[in-house]
Amino acid sequence: MTKPPIIDRAFAEKFLISADRPLDYGVYFLFHDWWEGAPADAIDAYMAELHAVPGATEFLKERYIAEPLTVESLKNHGPGTLGAAYRDFVVVNNLIENFGRDYRKFQNQLNETGKLKRMPADMSYMMVRGTQLHDFMHVLTGYGATIPGELSLASYYLAQIRFPYHAMRLAVTMAHTAFVAPSHVVATMDAFVDGWQYGRATRNLNFVRWEERLGEPLSKLK
Repeated sequence: MTKPPIIDRAFAEKFLISADRPLDYGVYFLFHDWWEGAPADAIDAYMAELHAVPGATEFLKERYIAEPLTVESLKNHGPGTLGAAYRDFVVVNNLIENFGRDYRKFQNQLNETGKLKRMPADMSYMMVRGTQLHDFMHVLTGYGATIPGELSLASYYLAQIRFPYHAMRLAVTMAHTAFVAPSHVVATMDAFVDGWQYGRATRNLNFVRWEERLGEPLSKLK
């Protein structure tokens, strides 16, 4: 007897589109596609993993979203501080466009689309807060805004907090290297292993209000 599929086949087709050309149909879109047909057991398992991370309960209860920052305000922070490093990262990598985003408004806009109606509230909040913290995580880990840097950071995230977005990033990338670009396997695995080992070896960086620590020396925050 043929067993029924577990992974939604309409979603699987979109996964393959992303695996074909990850830069054309990125994991951001795939992540949003997944919820409509996601297995309930998988959602429950991800929630259990999230709540099992030390510090998660308090963090999720607070629902902290920082107010938008400005590049001008970051100029008040001197060399060697988190604020200066964060400002430099944003400017050098030309990330000004999304820098001052209102993340409370962003969350409301996502909810209004209806695509995430099956996403648990804690997961929805974690997605928004994680997006807000992403460039801070680059600065804190030292991983650059490059393809290897993004892959290492995705693996770092997954080592610290099991979240479907980061798991999908690794899955899509490995599917692409396995079936489309085998010459990228070594560089990809090097990035993943480096990020995974670093994430397992360091304290969790996902639950900190980094926006309130901009004046502190970066060297003491890593």
